[in-house]
Amino acid sequence: MIRRQALLALAANRTPGYHYPGYLLGCHWPRIGKHDLDAVLPDGPQGRNVDGAANLASFSILLDVALATAARLEVERGARQATVHLHAQFTGVPLRGELRAHACLDGYTTGAAARQSMVHGTVFAGDAPVCHASGTFIQLPPPPGVTLAPLPWQREGNVPVAPLKPHELQPEERAVLRACNAALRRADDKHAFIEHFWGTLPSPTESGSRCTVKLGPQHANRVGHVQGGLLLGLAAITARAAAPKHPQLSGISAWYISPGQGRALKIASKRFHDGRSFAAVRTEVRNADGSRVLEVVSHHAA
Repeated sequence: MIRRQALLALAANRTPGYHYPGYLLGCHWPRIGKHDLDAVLPDGPQGRNVDGAANLASFSILLDVALATAARLEVERGARQATVHLHAQFTGVPLRGELRAHACLDGYTTGAAARQSMVHGTVFAGDAPVCHASGTFIQLPPPPGVTLAPLPWQREGNVPVAPLKPHELQPEERAVLRACNAALRRADDKHAFIEHFWGTLPSPTESGSRCTVKLGPQHANRVGHVQGGLLLGLAAITARAAAPKHPQLSGISAWYISPGQGRALKIASKRFHDGRSFAAVRTEVRNADGSRVLEVVSHHAA
């Protein structure tokens, strides 16, 4: 089932405008309003941990997709946006079952050279809120040589796709299938498919944790950089591993500095508070060349 979904996502991703992580997870928009929307992350085996809860990276992709879509509601079709800042406050309700996000456009910043969209949202598991979030986004020109197509909800007459067959794959698509097959082989009762597929397997250090993520097309957004929600999720997973005595992620704030790109990401998390009830962790995400990608501060509860 997971391999079929990976091939189906490759087929859907041949139409420009969205990204492979979203197609793999099945993130979609059942309702788009004038100033608000609903987005859904189905409860699929490709996005779950071994305990049945949604992987933090899967959750973070839904969160980013929902908030970024709200920020797009008043811009032209297909416009490129970059995430500037994301904040998420968790309620403690488990990330189980289908997750639904409701996101709203609040308005825009003023008085600076670059205008930012301001949005907020809530993610629900059933009727229970699991997370309250906010974010800011900025509109950017596409990279040189890249023409951006409308997102799926902006298109007319979407045609259903069938999973690609292995002999139909192009070189980058074959790389994704190889990563999928390798992750399926390595999955066991400790680490699920998605942890191997996205490389979210941090190692402990004396004061925290670290993780090196070898990048592939399965991590990319529609311009070829690491998808913004996935970046947040990789940082959150590494940060949580840095606070083993405080396993519940309570809150997280991330500041986006430059695109994730190149051969690999280097993620380092360090505890700067380790109390009886709470721990606080700072996480840096860098490209393999040392350029800073993401700065994150997170709060963890016992």
